[in-house]
Amino acid sequence: MRQEIVRKPDLLDEAYIPQIIPYRDRQISDLEECLRPALSQEKPMNAWLTGPPGSGKTLVVKFVLKKFSKDGRLGGIYVNCWEHNSYYAVLDKLVRELHVLGAEKLNTSFKLERLRQFVGAKPFVIILDEIDQPKPAERDSILYNLSSIKNVGLVIISNSRDMLFSMDERIRSRLNAKLIEFAAYASEYLAEILRLRAEFALLAKTWSTRILRKIAEHAGGDARCAFQTLKNAARCAEADNSDSIGEKHVQEGSTTVTGDKKPWLLEKLSSHHRVLLELVKEHGEINSGELWEAYLDRCRAENKPAIALRTFSEYMNKLIELDLVRWDRALVKGKVRTFRISELS
Repeated sequence: MRQEIVRKPDLLDEAYIPQIIPYRDRQISDLEECLRPALSQEKPMNAWLTGPPGSGKTLVVKFVLKKFSKDGRLGGIYVNCWEHNSYYAVLDKLVRELHVLGAEKLNTSFKLERLRQFVGAKPFVIILDEIDQPKPAERDSILYNLSSIKNVGLVIISNSRDMLFSMDERIRSRLNAKLIEFAAYASEYLAEILRLRAEFALLAKTWSTRILRKIAEHAGGDARCAFQTLKNAARCAEADNSDSIGEKHVQEGSTTVTGDKKPWLLEKLSSHHRVLLELVKEHGEINSGELWEAYLDRCRAENKPAIALRTFSEYMNKLIELDLVRWDRALVKGKVRTFRISELS
């Protein structure tokens, strides 16, 4: 019989929001200060969160928004700019996710006006994660236009503080965002965070403080890396039919996290990116027009809304940029491309 170690795997997932976030009291307090005006039906203050990957930025934002939205006094929406890396794509994501009626037109000014009408007089928060990803001109358009909506507060998440200070002065002035900085977790803090998760996620006596310290040291202050390593190490121990996680399992789990690019990339993709990737893989080679039709057919079959044609082009460009898909100019008239899977996929 296979040895079981992982009791609640979801507790080690990136999306899990715990009831308490240790070592981030100041950042939580600062963000709460920015959003608190919304509780009096006033416009939230803009906030700019910066820090290295895995330092808790996104987790803190979702934690605070969840707390403030409990009684319905503050609505909010999360946009990952890694997936939606243009002004149009961000707007399209917002109007679709919020079910804004009459916003189907491709014109960005029209979509923005519909969004403005939808928000109305009620305070609202838009979270823009990974704002580093859009090109500067697109990023400027995203921030300038969304910050113009009367009752909307922006919570912007970035890996670098330099971006805020190198931005066009008129946009930085309009934002007037409070800077909230996150440092990488100290190794001893990360070990304690792992302990708090392991107590509930893993069966008792299957892990040790020494092993958690080892994982924390290897993660280099990145909590997401640490959680994934712990989860992978536990799975390796189960596959070994071991009754506890050993150093060998940590090494195997760490190698999986740092050495295998594909699962990490696929995890970051939206469901639409993944459908497009699957369709290219199924066909072996397919031109852009055929892929668009196949994508629409798949959406109809699964009864889910399709992205716009313009967004489709941006999504394919992202798959190409990540080297998941390769392309050539098709031997036909017009701007037609032929797609095929890259070796990485």
